[in-house]
Amino acid sequence: MTSGPAVLAALAGAVAVPVVLVPSLAGHLRGRSLGTALRAQAAVPSRLAAAVASLAVAAEAGVLGLLLAGVIVRRTGLVQGALAVATVLFTAYAAYAAYVTRTRTGRVPCGCGGDLSTPMSVWVVVRAAGLAVLALGGALTPLPDLTGGTVSGVVAGAALGVLLWILPRAMAVPETAGGVVEVPAVPERSSG
Repeated sequence: MTSGPAVLAALAGAVAVPVVLVPSLAGHLRGRSLGTALRAQAAVPSRLAAAVASLAVAAEAGVLGLLLAGVIVRRTGLVQGALAVATVLFTAYAAYAAYVTRTRTGRVPCGCGGDLSTPMSVWVVVRAAGLAVLALGGALTPLPDLTGGTVSGVVAGAALGVLLWILPRAMAVPETAGGVVEVPAVPERSSG
């Protein structure tokens, strides 16, 4: 069994991926707005947007299902296979998000997790690329038995997953002239 940074990478990937996929799938199933986002992004023909959205959600569900099944039945090969597929999925999404971010003028919704308020941005690209790297770490290294010594990897994966999940929304800046957010001045009280 490998140890050190490789084990940390495997655990971080195995934890971060479901930490992001669970709320993403919940949002997609609740809102069903990914098709709307795909139409606004105009990177796929409008008539195919619903089918592509369904395919993307099914791919996320498949990866999550395989990953959780591998963990439950303690099949390292299944976990690694699911993380390899997640690596491909997140890499493809990072490339797609980069394309949309680079070619679309104006604000278009990301549609991530069923959210139409978060814009497609470089932060969506960063999130997808970060998840691809984490998933790759887990795909290349077998998971260790969970012991007290593996807690740091689990905590790191959970923290990274949460941070990556909220990153695009946290970095979304209201559109203003020059990208600067103006804060209205507080009127001074008159003394009197």
